[in-house]
Amino acid sequence: MFKTILIPVDLEESAFAEPAIAVALRELDPDGGNIHLMTVMPGFASPMVASFFDPAAVKKAHQAVDKHLVEFAERQLPADVLHSLSVHQGHPAERIIKQAAAINADMIIMSAHHRSRLDSALLGSNSARVVERAQCSVMILRGEALKPA
Repeated sequence: MFKTILIPVDLEESAFAEPAIAVALRELDPDGGNIHLMTVMPGFASPMVASFFDPAAVKKAHQAVDKHLVEFAERQLPADVLHSLSVHQGHPAERIIKQAAAINADMIIMSAHHRSRLDSALLGSNSARVVERAQCSVMILRGEALKPA
């Protein structure tokens, strides 16, 4: 059983996170375990990109993404499951690794996105980077069952 499980959610393709949530619910310590859902926005924090956006627009985008993540959590997690949420900016793999350390996660569960035939043979770059660098256990879910309908 795991006390703190981190699940990255791509809100553009949220169906990919559903199998990870199902596994997390099975693996979560029933005595106070926590599921942490996180999502990563495009890299507004990059100086070059940020120069094109008004800070108020970036804040508004962050709030909209936060609201979407809250709604996703309400639909996907049972009401009695302790959970937390966070929205980040930057490179997905780097942010996942940093968030796992920040919350002292003992497991990351994520689904590998399969976009091409090559991807079906290899892990996606974000998944591979998280597996290589995370300081906790990482479970990557792969397979045809993960593809959204």
